[in-house]
Amino acid sequence: MHCASASVAVVGIVFLSMNLFANDPLLKGCQSSQPPALCIYMAASSNGLISLVLVLTLLELCVACSVIALWLKANCCHLRKAVSSLSNPGESRMPPNESKEIQS
Repeated sequence: MHCASASVAVVGIVFLSMNLFANDPLLKGCQSSQPPALCIYMAASSNGLISLVLVLTLLELCVACSVIALWLKANCCHLRKAVSSLSNPGESRMPPNESKEIQS
């Protein structure tokens, strides 16, 4: 689930970045056909909203990657502890009764 969220965030960042850079030439063409005040307002509001959504998408990517890292850490460390406790060379695998009989 979180991997899908991270993937969608990466795709969103790419599309929003392309839109932000492609939006500038379109707004320059607006100045010849519309009143200049309207074009300035449209450029500022459009670029501002796209930039805000881009920042929020970056935040989504950071949160998704952090959750993935925490999930992996919790699951991988649990398996490592189980394996390392079984393969500890200092522990005897004999039951306590048998080890006393061998020592006698």
